[in-house]
Amino acid sequence: MICVSVGEVGEVSEIFQWRGEVPRGLPEWKEEEKQHLGEELSDVLLYLVRLSDICGIDLGQAALRKLSLNAVKYPVNLSRGSSKKHTLLHHSDTTTTTTTTTTNSDNDTKPTVVDSHAA
Repeated sequence: MICVSVGEVGEVSEIFQWRGEVPRGLPEWKEEEKQHLGEELSDVLLYLVRLSDICGIDLGQAALRKLSLNAVKYPVNLSRGSSKKHTLLHHSDTTTTTTTTTTNSDNDTKPTVVDSHAA
């Protein structure tokens, strides 16, 4: 299953291979190119969902947890506009990042990240 998934990611990569950075919304792309990209991205998503099911991983919960972890690892005030690894960010700033997870009446959960500056 994982080898097939890697192959699908390779197909997505191939679409972008000679394009360099692309602007949001792909304004210079033909509609057929966007449709083809959508099909390949869908293949990746479907294999990922299937793999997570086989492994017994709740992908939605795992993604929310990862967002929460990344919010702590990469505080907005230190990482916005930066591609530095978290170990190179200076966490001695006076900003505190708090992440909580809330559940609504539909049992959907979402992380909430709050940055606050110490006085």
